[in-house]
Amino acid sequence: MVVAKVLSELKMTWIERLPLFPLLASNDYVKSVHLCLSEKKRRESKWQVFLAFRGPDTRFGFAAYLYISLVTAGIRVFNDNDPYLIGKDVAHEIRNAINHCEISIPIISENYASSPWCLNELAQIVESKRIKGQKILPIFYKVSTSHVRNLSHFFGECMLRHKELVDTSTYKRWEQAFREVGSSKGWATEKIANGHEGVLVKRVVKEVSKLLNNPRTHDAPLPIPKHISRM
Repeated sequence: MVVAKVLSELKMTWIERLPLFPLLASNDYVKSVHLCLSEKKRRESKWQVFLAFRGPDTRFGFAAYLYISLVTAGIRVFNDNDPYLIGKDVAHEIRNAINHCEISIPIISENYASSPWCLNELAQIVESKRIKGQKILPIFYKVSTSHVRNLSHFFGECMLRHKELVDTSTYKRWEQAFREVGSSKGWATEKIANGHEGVLVKRVVKEVSKLLNNPRTHDAPLPIPKHISRM
């Protein structure tokens, strides 16, 4: 009974814990604050998985395929095309989603390091892992894990270009995040069933479901629709 009461209180917002809340709730201003806090809390617990990817490389291909398969398996995946985000500060909402998701899946593709936006996301994902213990499940999409880990070949070239454009602390933050993810256990697409993406997607969905204790596992990923909206 005591445990139930504690759990019930933990689910309440601070304003609901006020002794005079029932009386205050009749006040329109208090009502609006309460609704705002409730919506914020609902939104923060809405997402379970954050997909990070370089749009031009995988948005309408592998990333879309994986997104559809995860959602079909009953997993709540952040989508930057959510109607809720219209009129919102998307960068802020993405940071918020990363901070509250249990799992992040960065899809490291050839041009990933060319995007400051992607590098910022990756750095925040790594920081969330260190601070909150978030799980990172990287997918190395048609790239060598050693090239990512060592920042060599095209990845090294991209990082050198960034080095001339950003301050030292930002560059080091990006570099450390890239090296850490490159050293993490994940999936290299070319090493899974001779590059068969359907097999890889099935494995990712199964692993994510297991980590989330999700009883709904998806055995056969869906084909990608011909016209999929921007994710």
